[in-house]
Amino acid sequence: MKIAALRFSALGDIASTIPALRAFKHRPTIITSPMGYELLKDEFYDFMILKNKKLFEVTKLIFNIRKRNFNILFDFQCNDRSFLITKFAGIKTYNNHNIATSIPSDIFYKIAKPSNCINSLDRTFTKKEKTYVVLNCGSSPKWLSKRLPIEKWKEINKILYERYNLPFVLTGDKNEQEYIEHISKHLIGNIKVLAGKTTLQELKEVLTKAYLTISTDSAAMHISAVQKTPTIGIFGPTNWKRAAPFGPWSTAIYDKTFYPDGIPPQKSQNTIRNYFDNIELEEGLDNISEFL
Repeated sequence: MKIAALRFSALGDIASTIPALRAFKHRPTIITSPMGYELLKDEFYDFMILKNKKLFEVTKLIFNIRKRNFNILFDFQCNDRSFLITKFAGIKTYNNHNIATSIPSDIFYKIAKPSNCINSLDRTFTKKEKTYVVLNCGSSPKWLSKRLPIEKWKEINKILYERYNLPFVLTGDKNEQEYIEHISKHLIGNIKVLAGKTTLQELKEVLTKAYLTISTDSAAMHISAVQKTPTIGIFGPTNWKRAAPFGPWSTAIYDKTFYPDGIPPQKSQNTIRNYFDNIELEEGLDNISEFL
């Protein structure tokens, strides 16, 4: 059985497919972007890479997919471009048609389940060693609205330092290095800043070995969760139901004063507002207490 799974898009979106990719009964060929390859190359061995979104590259990819004679193609991207690719690839395809909106890991599992090519998602858990706590303070320079105020990071840092007395590792994008270095100067305890200093594989390892990750809605949050590290995702301008981190060892928290009805924004907001003033870290810690 020759199967392929297609997923491009942002790094966090690619990371969210990992539980489903691992669950396939036959190792899939991964059709992805260069960034997706960098994230997944330690776990999968066969890739088809779309270098960019130009028509020439898309056409070449379609031609190469047809040459491979796959039995089934799983479209985990589910947008206009991927529908075009799968239509002209001429292969039996499973996508999100007639699947109700759900959290990412469930969507991908539901896409693949009718094919009988996938096992249940792995939700087993082994408690982590008390190594260090990751604070992923950044998200993307394009999403300044996701940044918590420094005072909130100070509050989170103090709670975790007093509760666990573990070192802290601060992660983020290379373009956020100066911002995260600035935050680090306001925190207590043993602080190490790795923002902009790791490859994608090195970041994946840092998140895998962590005892706990506290993160904005970001790729690091999703990578941490799929690596079975207890993860608290802090949400404000984005939808915590649609982008929740994977696994019962993970949770999403939001400001219940800012969102008193508990309804997340349906569209991500770029406007900077006081989304995080009343975020309560203890709520998240209580939600995943059995995994800590």
